[in-house]
Amino acid sequence: MAAIFRMMSRYVPFYHVSLKNRLLLYFLLLVILPTSIISVTIYVNSDQTIKENISISVQQNLVMVESMVLQKFEEMNTLMDSIYMNAQMTVKLSAERPANQIGIVNELADLDKLVSGYVLNNGGSRYLPKLYMVNRPEYLQYNFSKYVTALNIIEQEPWYTRLPPKARYMVIGLTKQPAARDSAYTMKLGKRLFGINNIALPYSALLTLEADITEFNRILSQLKPSANSSIFILDESGAVAASPDLSLLASNLSDIPYIREIMSKPEETIMDSTEMDVNKESSLVTFRKIKGTGWTVVSVSPMSDLNGKLLAIRNVMYAVLGLCMALAVIIAVILSNSITRPILQVIRSMSYAKSGNFDVEVEYKPKDEFSHLVNQYNKMIRQIKELFHKLYVSEVKKKEAELKALQAQINPHFLYNTLDSINWIALRHKVPEISKMVTSLSDFFRYSLNKGNTIISVQDELNQVKSYLAIQHIRFQERLSYTIEAEPEIAGCYTIKLILQPLVENSLIHGIEKRLGPGTIGIKAYLTEGWVRIEVRDDGIGADVELLNAMLDSPEEAGGKSFGLNNVHQRIRQAFGRESGLRFAANPEQGITAIVSFPAIMNMEEARHDLEDDYRG
Repeated sequence: MAAIFRMMSRYVPFYHVSLKNRLLLYFLLLVILPTSIISVTIYVNSDQTIKENISISVQQNLVMVESMVLQKFEEMNTLMDSIYMNAQMTVKLSAERPANQIGIVNELADLDKLVSGYVLNNGGSRYLPKLYMVNRPEYLQYNFSKYVTALNIIEQEPWYTRLPPKARYMVIGLTKQPAARDSAYTMKLGKRLFGINNIALPYSALLTLEADITEFNRILSQLKPSANSSIFILDESGAVAASPDLSLLASNLSDIPYIREIMSKPEETIMDSTEMDVNKESSLVTFRKIKGTGWTVVSVSPMSDLNGKLLAIRNVMYAVLGLCMALAVIIAVILSNSITRPILQVIRSMSYAKSGNFDVEVEYKPKDEFSHLVNQYNKMIRQIKELFHKLYVSEVKKKEAELKALQAQINPHFLYNTLDSINWIALRHKVPEISKMVTSLSDFFRYSLNKGNTIISVQDELNQVKSYLAIQHIRFQERLSYTIEAEPEIAGCYTIKLILQPLVENSLIHGIEKRLGPGTIGIKAYLTEGWVRIEVRDDGIGADVELLNAMLDSPEEAGGKSFGLNNVHQRIRQAFGRESGLRFAANPEQGITAIVSFPAIMNMEEARHDLEDDYRG
């Protein structure tokens, strides 16, 4: 242990660590290091032993699967022998080929009677036999027999060419069935039948017997190592011949790496178990070749399911190790808390300052080295806060000065008198369009200037945009129509001025003006859950609303684009808070909708107190 400390001292700059921290580290190492080494050693030895026992258990299951499958095949072969050994069947197989069509039909009827009688005497549909007669192509002309036909019909089947000449039977494998059957697949076995007198033929007939695949799937289900394990039987080509998971049936898995590895094993390797990754999960893959069939039964079990005992040992080890660590940590925390607390407080305060909150200072009462650091940090925060406030006030005053300078350039009294004179001249000369435009323009300027007030009612804001639309309607004529809807309660709410006219102007320039044919702008104002919602909807050519919203969220990245929209959004947020503002949404048919949201304020004094203070800084 002393050597470890000397080695750590060589590479770790302990001269920067206090004595308390060094004593704390030594204590933790003395407790945790020996406990961890002992626990890991026990766990590794237990892991190896338990995995070996699990592998043996899974292999025994596969031996039982092989035995039960072969037993099932023997049962089916015995049933085929019972048909073969029937005295009447022996006579028919040994008889010479009928000389005429009548003889062919009679022979087919007799054979059908023999085979169908077997089906009736053995439970009806548990096993399905089929007899294929050699040298009887005429059978294909008659379709009255369900159980007997000519061999010609299957001579092109891949499995037919693989029939061993002298085997007791052959496992043909999985067979797709018509939709009328209870199960989509059956397991088929085949057997050659020989006649005594048919010396010229290699054999007289081929008999097949089909069993419902669910019987084989049931065997596999009963011997699954765990609930999440997969167990299935592969034929010599790598296709699934039996599986409790019906979706795998007939699927060729030979391209899967672990299946390819199993199929590449030498013939003398009858059974083996290997831990490997299957679908990105550590699993125990075990296989056993089924004797005399060319088939392989495969079991894939997630190690997380099999390692129940190992997990129990691991949990005990973790509990002991955790208890030791908990005791050590408690003491460590008590010793180090007084040292780390001021550092954490400074870090937390820095995170607040990073987000723009400079009202949190660090409180630290002890008089030690940290007190000097904390005092200097608090002094720096106060200075930064003061500088930010001065900068903010300076910017607000600059903007107010610019606005007042702009308003000062227009003498409202002179402007209104001039517009009124133009209106009377238009009426005198009977030009109502000019009169309407001048009146709307006068109303527009009256609401815009508003005697220098920044706070107006929502109704005045709607009237102002109504005047603007009236002017634009004279310009666009039949190409523009508009509607303004407002709930009665909305008239008593207050807002900042000039938030709707830029939105309507944006709809006109980028939506309606570029549209082919007439367009419509609809304005709707309503209250919902204490909030004012004003929607400006158009059916223009539309726009990328995601891009518009992104430019509102990050105006510095938008550059000079959408300056007016960003100005509206920032002014609303500055006056009402960060949850307020402007958003865009695409209409279902055509065009976009601009949505303005801010809290409902229905008292003028409250509006002046809250909005003007926030708006002006």
